[in-house]
Amino acid sequence: MTGKEDEYEFEKTEKSSSLDEESTGSEVNEQKESYLDIINIIGSLMQDENYSLKNESILTINKILSFLNKEIYENKNFTEAWLIKGTVLYKTGKYNGAIDAFDGALESMSEKTSEEKLDTWIKSYGINYRYALKFKAFSLCKLGRYREALNALDEISAIYPEDPEIESHKNMLQTLENERLIRRTGNTQDQPPKHPGIWERRGKSSYKLGKYEEAVKEFDRCLESNPKDADILRNKGSALYMLGRYEEAIEAFNKSLELNPRDADAWNLKGSTLYMIGRPEEALRALDKALQRNPNIFEAWFNKGSILFELGKYKQALSAVENALRINAEDINALTLKTSILSGLKQDEK
Repeated sequence: MTGKEDEYEFEKTEKSSSLDEESTGSEVNEQKESYLDIINIIGSLMQDENYSLKNESILTINKILSFLNKEIYENKNFTEAWLIKGTVLYKTGKYNGAIDAFDGALESMSEKTSEEKLDTWIKSYGINYRYALKFKAFSLCKLGRYREALNALDEISAIYPEDPEIESHKNMLQTLENERLIRRTGNTQDQPPKHPGIWERRGKSSYKLGKYEEAVKEFDRCLESNPKDADILRNKGSALYMLGRYEEAIEAFNKSLELNPRDADAWNLKGSTLYMIGRPEEALRALDKALQRNPNIFEAWFNKGSILFELGKYKQALSAVENALRINAEDINALTLKTSILSGLKQDEK
């Protein structure tokens, strides 16, 4: 199930502030200056719901979210900021956070009014209302919460009763929900497989499909039989990371590393997770341990460079990103980061 339309543009409300190209004032201009590298991305997301973020670095994603969080902090009713935040989280696999953001967008809009004034309400809020509910439904679907997703789409149908795209999504969700109910009735989920490896394969399959909530449950089933499987604990941590459940992810990585302290991938994932919750120094230590065990992990070098750059340690950041480029000389994110680091070094020299 995807969220695709040929063309989409958020309906701008009077609440728009620094995301609006016509905003004025020195404070807004200064704010834009400090975020020039992400303004274009935000603009693209506002214009096209299919705009991809898959090639953007963690640093860029975090800057976008930081910018949007500041906007929301200053104006809780800034609908477009909520919508873009939800979109970014959805496109980066943080489905629980996306649901919360889309709920924030819905709360920022006036409640639906009487039938006589419904047309006026739809003209003011309809586009954003539909978008928030649709992508909330997509996020719920990714988590396997099909009934709740159907309820969200039903809310769209209440004001757009002949929307073919929404009806198509509802039919698909109903099929998935029916299959889930059949499995539950047959107690297939409650019957443990004869071999725990089956749960491991199911977990990996669910992870690849983006069904991270299901993956966590399946990895937990595997751990019931073998609680000291370091690889399964690492995989569970990775799924929790994708769900935005960072503290739980770190706990899983810690357990995995207790069993296998030489696992470079687990150290790398732990470092990325620590970075996401604002613990950069600990993240750097974890990434260094990953690189001590395997100096050829591109993501570890890149993330280390991103963190050092954010901390203003440009010379160390440059060394890290050059190591990343040694592994993949054509990676656009690493090349962009190197350019930013060199710019920072020039500023320091002045």
